[in-house]
Amino acid sequence: MCFSYEPRKFRRGREILVVISVIFWLVTTFNSESLAAHNWTEQIAAFKPMVVNVETSSEVVFEAESKGTNFATGFIVDAARGIIATNRHVTGSSPSYVKINFFDGSFTEAEILYYDPTHDFGFYRIDSEEVQFELQAVKTNSWRSLALGDELLLIGNNEKEEYSIKFGRVANLNVNKGDRHSSYIHATFDRTGGASGSPVWNTKGEVIAIHARGTDTSSFELPMDYLTDALTKIQNQIPIQRGEIGVDLELISIGEAIKHFRLPESSREEIGPSETGTPKVIQIESIIPRTTGEMHLRASDIVYRINGKLIRDELYTFDAILNESVGRSVMLDIYRNGAAMSVEMPVEDLELKKIRRFVRFAGSIVHDITPSLRRMLYFEADGVYLTHAVAGSSFSRIGLRERNGNSKVVILEINGRPIRVLDDFIDACKEISDGQHTYMVIRDFNLFDSSPTPKSVTVNLKFGPLQVFLWNEQMLDWEEAGIENETAAQ
Repeated sequence: MCFSYEPRKFRRGREILVVISVIFWLVTTFNSESLAAHNWTEQIAAFKPMVVNVETSSEVVFEAESKGTNFATGFIVDAARGIIATNRHVTGSSPSYVKINFFDGSFTEAEILYYDPTHDFGFYRIDSEEVQFELQAVKTNSWRSLALGDELLLIGNNEKEEYSIKFGRVANLNVNKGDRHSSYIHATFDRTGGASGSPVWNTKGEVIAIHARGTDTSSFELPMDYLTDALTKIQNQIPIQRGEIGVDLELISIGEAIKHFRLPESSREEIGPSETGTPKVIQIESIIPRTTGEMHLRASDIVYRINGKLIRDELYTFDAILNESVGRSVMLDIYRNGAAMSVEMPVEDLELKKIRRFVRFAGSIVHDITPSLRRMLYFEADGVYLTHAVAGSSFSRIGLRERNGNSKVVILEINGRPIRVLDDFIDACKEISDGQHTYMVIRDFNLFDSSPTPKSVTVNLKFGPLQVFLWNEQMLDWEEAGIENETAAQ
């Protein structure tokens, strides 16, 4: 009988190799199953005519949006009315030229029909009579029809390659990767630029979400419920309202809430297990200046009930209740450092705070400060926002510019006149003559220190007279208000 001796380090190395091989086999098997478990072939051929490629070009930009040409994806949600869904970060809020490219190589122009001020979706409208084939709308369903592990299909303009196909699965049904209080689905798509606005199908052939953001390995989809709620109102000519109390929300595990934020232990049983994953609760991450929440709420408050309803981790429900309560108040039951409190919160309408007017003057683009800017800059004072200034123009010298040419300048004062809102800015500009030396006080948020700073410029009006533009809801376009540049010197 013969025995062989194998040193322990070699045995351990071989064991590690065996474990790695098993893991690799499991991963590759799961991936192949995720691709092959459902046969998508016929559905893909049927879905492609419902998907469009979007090309946008912007010269005038608002807030932190960028000039230039961008590519994305959209899909038809109402064939008769020519309504196409995509992301809010695709439509933007700025004036833009929009080109819609179809699967057969044809194209048409589009207008921004609606963009959501809170969630990452918007709608374009096209003239369906200009399209050379019969439009088909996708079938939709609620995200609540999904379960963890369900197979998903994404068709989009991935990497600017038209009609790229991506397969994935549901990894989590409720994550707060969006802004403010948006709920997202976490999927396993590997996606890159151009996929924004792509429809996400379940195996029944229903679009249950729209792709909004992600990385090379993870993908986050906005549930279709947000879009269908707004689309139904548009189709029935009902005004859309977006409830606002000025909070950014996040989800934290119930264990963390109990241990670190003194949520009562008894809440664990009341909240119970989560249908979407680990039991979590809603916590206030931050408060936006100049909103109703500023006086009543604090960061780290845990929102336990809204209007008497135990809210758990239901971001979508929280948002829906706010929308239904615009112009009234909601009652929030919160825990603040372990103390139970009830807070009555007035609910504003964020739709009323969209940009509906802007000014073009001496190479600059200026508009009122929006809630999203106050959130981004954490800016609490009055003023107007200088979003962009043409290189070499008068206003290009009053603050730093980003690589894309955008400014982050708030104008507080012009020639001793306080600038609180856009009307103040317009009145001050009317008194400025060509070549006049002008004194301003600004805050430049591209600087580490954004304290109020005086600036002096000589205003050149030869190629930049005062122009005021208004949004025309019926035309879905911007039109000049016809205000002439009146000068005090003449």
